[in-house]
Amino acid sequence: MKSEYMKRTILIAAAAVLGGQIFGSFAAEIAPSNNPAVYSDIPDYGEKYLSPDFVVATPDGGLAITCRTGDELLLLSPDKKVSKRIQLGGHPAGVAVSADGKTAYVPICAPKGKILKIDTQSGEIRKSAPAGHMPRAPILSRDGKTVYLANQFENLVRAFDAKTLAETANGKTVREPFSLALSPDGKKLYALNQLPEAKGGLYEENIAAAVSVLDAKTLAPVAKIDLPNGSINAEEIVLSPDGKFLYLTHVVGRFNVPTSQVERGWISTNAVSIIDPKSDTLRATFLLDDIELGAANPYGIAFTPDGSKLIVAHSGTHEVSVIDRPALEKRIEAKYAANPDAAKVREEICNDLAFLSNIRKRVDTLGYAPRHLAADDKHAYVGLYYSDVLAEIDLEKLSVRKIGIGGNETLNEVRKGDLYFHDARLCFQQWLSCTTCHTEVRSDGLNWDLLNDGIGNPKQSKSMLFAHFTPPSMITAVRKNANVAVRRGIRFIQFTRRPEADSKAIDKYLSSLRPVESPHLENGELSDAAQRGMIIFEQAKCSVCHSGEFYTDMKRHDVGSGLNEYKGFKFDTPTLREVWRTAPYLYDGRAKTIFDMFKYHNAENRHGDTQSLTDDDLQDLQAYVESL
Repeated sequence: MKSEYMKRTILIAAAAVLGGQIFGSFAAEIAPSNNPAVYSDIPDYGEKYLSPDFVVATPDGGLAITCRTGDELLLLSPDKKVSKRIQLGGHPAGVAVSADGKTAYVPICAPKGKILKIDTQSGEIRKSAPAGHMPRAPILSRDGKTVYLANQFENLVRAFDAKTLAETANGKTVREPFSLALSPDGKKLYALNQLPEAKGGLYEENIAAAVSVLDAKTLAPVAKIDLPNGSINAEEIVLSPDGKFLYLTHVVGRFNVPTSQVERGWISTNAVSIIDPKSDTLRATFLLDDIELGAANPYGIAFTPDGSKLIVAHSGTHEVSVIDRPALEKRIEAKYAANPDAAKVREEICNDLAFLSNIRKRVDTLGYAPRHLAADDKHAYVGLYYSDVLAEIDLEKLSVRKIGIGGNETLNEVRKGDLYFHDARLCFQQWLSCTTCHTEVRSDGLNWDLLNDGIGNPKQSKSMLFAHFTPPSMITAVRKNANVAVRRGIRFIQFTRRPEADSKAIDKYLSSLRPVESPHLENGELSDAAQRGMIIFEQAKCSVCHSGEFYTDMKRHDVGSGLNEYKGFKFDTPTLREVWRTAPYLYDGRAKTIFDMFKYHNAENRHGDTQSLTDDDLQDLQAYVESL
């Protein structure tokens, strides 16, 4: 017979899956009356916005645009006017268009995700099929017979028959695949992982996002290509038109230095890496920043059809870079010609803030948050996410024209807060935004040396989920609440002063965040292992501190995890909601998994009564915690 605790928790999980009220008064506060759903990967703005995201060229010279919060696919004619608005019934996360332009494939990004097959001529959804947890970024095989997409939180890539939408294969990646590209011959699939693998070590040689190389037919792993140390927030990977190189965008977090060095461009630099698909090796990583002006949060990347121009969107600074690609590659080759040590060449280029001097132009998009791009011979097209318009950039004149797509350019408070959280123009010299370290408003897996408790004490960045409802703030609880933390972050991490209205808008946005349903649930319910783990969670007294609707008592405790100067320190009790996506664990990230945390880092039995548990028990406990 199930315990009352188990019954209650199962009912809570079931209510969440059904869109019921799970967090009591909190749910009532953040959920509008017409939408009682608990789980969402995007904020509820309270009014309609389109949020143009992916932009793809169609064979007729038009464009296909997915609208993330508008739940639409827009088809634009060659003269860049909206010809069709296709209602999708959910949040799209990418689009792939067939070579003849007659079919579009769109994933609906949800815990029970779908892939849609759409007739672009009629606007009809012809087929729909299950596509796993939070699918995104579809691409088509060279012969058009297979659709690939990434399941970010399942760490999976899936393949589907383009005609029937039957799943034909799936394969594992490192951590959070975010974008896909094919090798020139179509035999290899490259999955760009957004975050570093949770290694659970303080002094690992390389903590960085990586590119997973898979066999395109079987999706079996072939290789792994590590990006430079500190690489995070990898957003998009694209093959150059000549098939010579793969280009990808990411941030290089300089987490080994204190944040007082922001003004020297040392905390966070913004980069493009180049991969050689012949050898599956990293060729170079060059910085998009200028010496005294960051180009924060690089996102989409595109080429002109002849490959002569490389265009990169800087979502955090609302710009695009137009780069002379032949000159860029010539400059890289000159470095290799001068030094036979490839590792030193890569390091030198990756630390050169002047590497793009005279071969790049920065263009203000006249709007907010350019994301994905498409380009023809003369123009680049990019959706301005928060401006709800399309920007057309003349690649010769470097002028910008806004194209209306029926969006809403008036920002309410939640929308403003969302923008400000992602806006690097709030930062001194534009080096970073809040989302640089709080990836997707969660955590980036790195230890950062902030100034709130002195220099020389690096700690993990925290998720912002429920931060305003679970005081105190910061791992060491040095801030009374999230309201204070927001304002101190602007002052002492971004090194600026902003109007109080900006901080209030960020408060409003962060308060609107909701959790994503765990990929560890089975059909929306606790697995058998998780049900056993729920009983262990109670028996091991985990529920004493991780209690209530947020699974935290909002108090500080010494659980015996402190090392060196933190020995005997009382740390803030974090919420366990979405803990499945915030590895590694403990304040310094020394535990790779929940299992490791209890197996190897709870010798004194102060972090729950776990020392008497078997490995099977610990696996069950982990299964439960990862289901929250």
